Formats: sequence, structure tokens, C-alpha cells
Amino acid sequence: MAVYAIGDVHGCLEELHHLLHRLAFDAERDRLLFVGDLVNRGPHSLACLRFVHNLGTRHQVILGNHEVNVLRQFAKGEPATREPWQDEWNRAPDRDTLLDWVSRLPLMLRDAETGIHLAHAGCHPSWSLEEALARATAIGRMSGGLEHMATFYAPLNRSPRAHPREELRRLAWEEQNLFTRIRLSATDGRPVWPHEASQAGMRDPYAPPAEDAPFQPWYRVRQWQPNEFMVYGHWAAMGLNRTPHTLGLDSGCVYGGHLTAVRLDHPDHPITRVACPRYFAIDRETGG
Repeated sequence: MAVYAIGDVHGCLEELHHLLHRLAFDAERDRLLFVGDLVNRGPHSLACLRFVHNLGTRHQVILGNHEVNVLRQFAKGEPATREPWQDEWNRAPDRDTLLDWVSRLPLMLRDAETGIHLAHAGCHPSWSLEEALARATAIGRMSGGLEHMATFYAPLNRSPRAHPREELRRLAWEEQNLFTRIRLSATDGRPVWPHEASQAGMRDPYAPPAEDAPFQPWYRVRQWQPNEFMVYGHWAAMGLNRTPHTLGLDSGCVYGGHLTAVRLDHPDHPITRVACPRYFAIDRETGG
């Protein structure tokens, strides 16, 4: 049995099939761990969701920022901001089944077999991995399932007199954004978002920062314990990126890069990549 982690797919289903063929993936024996962003920008988002969902118990998927965007759009009823495939999903007979499944995807997990942690973008540099898992689980209880999704993703009440539950939901939103969107951090561990990085003089807050930049990748700032290791995606501009404690798997498949898989249960973590056409240009307003 093999355990593979796979980078951001973004609806590139043909490339995913090619990658699984290269891996000689056996659905009865092997397991797949996806780091999130199965959807958006590529050509086959809905089919990609269905394919992964139908893998059954031999897979796990982390919630990515593009899944979060879709859930918020469904909850708020914002068709003007949707990609065309989302309208197809809205009319599909399995719409609610897929929505319920996506809304329940974890923000972070620890793979029991390998001991490796996975998150879409990363975690707060000041949190222990145990604390991060606990926070991710708590957010999942608030947001998972159709019965909670519409309430959790509805527009926030930012009134000073808002109910204390709204404050809890606001904090949960912020932490969900952190798990699904973090890239940069200040040296004290404070997450830094692109607008602040731009104001500090970083020309491209989505690009890999220079060593003397005022803000650095979250994983460089974090104080790692000896046996900790995390696999993440999200940062397409960084590309395939390995450090002693992390492995970034988003190698920009939808932007003409590669779709990447790593075997987590192998001591040398062999990496397999397949080339992808350029389906979408990187959006410098969102970093991809």
C-alpha cells in the first residue's frame, strides 16, 4: 500500500488521471491525500469533484481557499462571481451531496499512518500542530454540513452590537482564512496579508520573498519540533518547495506548470510530476 499527497488540481482532471496512471494507483490498495483546491480555473471542476468524491474511503481532501470561495458564493447567492461550471453544479442532481461533502472537508489533518500533517496553505507560525488541529476541528464543527453551511458562510454582521455568536463566527472566518490562504509572516509569527506586504514595499506579495524582505514564508518563521513535517499547497508562485519540515506541492498545474504527487510512506519521499497546459493566467490580485 502507498500513501500519496497530491498538489492543487484546479479542475485539471485529465492531468490527474495521467498522474494516477504514472503512480500505478490502485484504488483497492493505495490512499490519496489532496491538499485542496480541487476546483476553479481549470476545465473540469465539477467532474473532478465527482471523481474524487467517488474514490470513497481511499482518499482525503483538505479544504482549500477555492472550495471556501465556492461555499461562500452558494451561501450568499452571488452568481455574478461564479465561474460557469458552478452554474452547472447548481443544476446538477447531485448538487447537495457534493455541497455537503465539500463543506465537511477538514482544514487540517494528521495522517495516522505516516504522522505527517497536511493543510492547504499552512498554519499560524505561533501555534503548535496540536493547537492548530484543535482549532481546525472546531471550525469544521461550525461550518460542516448543509445544515450549518448557509449560516456559517452568510455575510457577517459587523455591527458593534452584534451577538457574541457573530464574534465567534468572525474569529472562525479569520482562522479559516489563515489555514487556506497564509503565505507570509512577520518575524514575531503574526500572519501578514498581501496588502500589508505591498505597503511594506514588497513589489509582488505573492512571489517568493527575498531573504532580506521584511516578511518571510510562514514556515521559515515557525519553530519546528524535530519530527514535525507538513505538506501544503496554495503557493503556486513558490512552486515545488521542500524544506527540512515542509513540502509545498502546488507546482502551478493550471498555469502551465505541473501536477505533483509525493509518496509519503516512502523514506525518500519520491516525487512524480506531469506537465499541464496553461489553462489560466496567474491573477496577481489574488496570487493564483
